[in-house]
Amino acid sequence: MEFSYILIERIYFALLLKKLYDGVFFFLVSILIVSLAVFYGSKLLNSKVLLKQDSSFLMLRFILFFSLLVSTAVLSFVLVGLCYYVNLSTKLLVFYKYTSFSNFFFYKLLTTKYFLIFSLDFFGLILCLLAFFVAILSFLALDTRLYWKNAKFIVVCNILSLFVYLFTSTSDILLLLFFYECLLIPSFVFVYFVSPYRRAIQASLYFLIWTQVGSLLVLIAVGYIFFLVGSSSFFEIQKFTFEFNEIWWLYFLFFFGFGFKIPIWPFHHWLTKTHVEAPAGFSMFLSGFLVKSAVYGFYKLSNLLGGELDTSFFSIFLIIGVVDSSLKMWGQTDLKKLIAYSTVQEMNLIYLAFCWGDSNAIYGGVIFCITHAFLSSLLFFTVDCIQRRYHSRSVVELSGILQHTPNLGLVIFINSVFYSGLPGTLKFLSEIYLYSGFLETSPLSLLLLLISSNFLGLLGFCKCWFTVLFGMTAIKGFLPIDLTKKELLIIGICYFFLIFLTFVSNLVFN
Repeated sequence: MEFSYILIERIYFALLLKKLYDGVFFFLVSILIVSLAVFYGSKLLNSKVLLKQDSSFLMLRFILFFSLLVSTAVLSFVLVGLCYYVNLSTKLLVFYKYTSFSNFFFYKLLTTKYFLIFSLDFFGLILCLLAFFVAILSFLALDTRLYWKNAKFIVVCNILSLFVYLFTSTSDILLLLFFYECLLIPSFVFVYFVSPYRRAIQASLYFLIWTQVGSLLVLIAVGYIFFLVGSSSFFEIQKFTFEFNEIWWLYFLFFFGFGFKIPIWPFHHWLTKTHVEAPAGFSMFLSGFLVKSAVYGFYKLSNLLGGELDTSFFSIFLIIGVVDSSLKMWGQTDLKKLIAYSTVQEMNLIYLAFCWGDSNAIYGGVIFCITHAFLSSLLFFTVDCIQRRYHSRSVVELSGILQHTPNLGLVIFINSVFYSGLPGTLKFLSEIYLYSGFLETSPLSLLLLLISSNFLGLLGFCKCWFTVLFGMTAIKGFLPIDLTKKELLIIGICYFFLIFLTFVSNLVFN
């Protein structure tokens, strides 16, 4: 009787989660239609009362912010619901020990049936949720630089949010590649048009060319799989048995194809150029989500190949990338470029976790993705706060921030604490899982990673920040204004989730 009750509860709850998740898609489509109607309606009607330029811009801004908030809230509920759903499945497995074989077979059919319909994995859902949440923070950071002439970029944000949802929820290998490429177009538009510097043209071209080279490699691999298997469905490809040589070359194409966007060594120069020239809001979104979309694509496609593969050759590039970016932190004078190299270091660590494939390392990689999303967004926004007040990002020109703007100085100090991964922080938890997986795979590599990332890289990172934090400098004219309420709100949100998710991750993974 209790078994039947849990089984029925599981079925209805799965259907509820499915409808909620599908509802996000229809909600995003309807929001996009409304935003297009408002945008083009204001251009066609050009009414000075109803749809004048200022009022249409405010309406578009409200629509975007509302859609991101609602989507984030619904996806958060779905994520919590999936955790509860898995708990119900665990109870069913316990009941299986005391039931007949027919009941177990019925349970297996239900599991297969509803997961085929659901077409969702935890990493994809977490990534989609991160994308929407980081987009909210990016929108708040960009808000003061957007005005009615930039209304088209708000519409582009609505299109981008729809592509993010489709990318993380598709179960078709061709559609996955298509939506992966669709993420690039709005991103290129933001770097090319929204950035206040003309050098952004060169940075956007670097961004476009290098990522397209990687996409070409992924396209070759996807095309080969499609013509070999005769189907583009994930579930059909998983049933196919690849030969060892095919697995190696496909893995090679996936690794370097997605590695261009992560980016791995020595193809990371486009990321530092793009971050330096891009506005702060886009830097937050690029670091918080876009580079992680490549990790997700690699994780999802490489798992289709099956078989055991020695990944030592691929790990060498990632270890060199961690060491190289850690050493380059010592010679940086631009704070934004410093954070860009820290992103390269951490993304190579995350990619290494998914490359080695140990379960603890993958757990750590997923938590590290969450950590890096909030931490990098926080750091890029802090640099933007500094640049607005001091009109510089140079370590040579800045000093004494703690004396002139105490709240901003305190924020910089707390950021360094979170970045250092002290016990009790989310980064410390992610590194525990990450390095425990590395310890089982290669202790020597673990020692090299610890020395380079947690010693050399950390010292170089903190050295630059403490240089601008302490000291005395003469400021001509009025003293800069300290952090505003809106800036404190954005920083406070990042701090809250970096602390709150530490306890949540302990509960989920333990």
